[in-house]
Amino acid sequence: RRQRQMCIRDSLATVATLLTSCRQPETSIKVTETRRLTLHDKIYPGDFKDQPPLDWRRLPGTQFRLINFVTGKDDSVEIVMGETQGEVLGNANRWLGQFGLTPVQSLDFLGKTALLERNAYLVEGSGTYSPGMGRPPKEGYAMIGVIRDHPSNLITLKMTGPAAEVEAQREALFKYMQSFVPVEDGQIKKPGEEEETSE
Repeated sequence: RRQRQMCIRDSLATVATLLTSCRQPETSIKVTETRRLTLHDKIYPGDFKDQPPLDWRRLPGTQFRLINFVTGKDDSVEIVMGETQGEVLGNANRWLGQFGLTPVQSLDFLGKTALLERNAYLVEGSGTYSPGMGRPPKEGYAMIGVIRDHPSNLITLKMTGPAAEVEAQREALFKYMQSFVPVEDGQIKKPGEEEETSE
């Protein structure tokens, strides 16, 4: 009888161990911030197709950086694309102010280019760069920036880094600009979905 009790006790202990090992730990997720959903979550960052140079390293986007790259020696060159409010002139002078340069009084003082099939303005500067946000000034830096004009919001593309490194990437930046293709959510096919064909 005692042996039988021991067997039952051992069996109960085994069952308890199995049940404990199968129990899943409780988990919880707390959302602390949100951001605008873009096609980066599906296929493309910032709702744009792009073709960056092979030596550019893509970083995750942020609230203010739809597209984010680094390149050059020690990743010292930053290339960022974002959306902002305001006027072209005000944003251009803000960039110039980061280099301690005199504000321009008119868009006529800025270079002309195009981005995503709309007029855009070229903003360049060099010297001591003060990026703000608690980061220290950096001497010998340069900037090539592009601001695309739009009634509702501006699209900006900006490259900053050591002057020689930025100049070496100038041609690549302008070639990259031409690779942008806007993508509408409705144009994205689901995996396995066949394209409609007209008969």
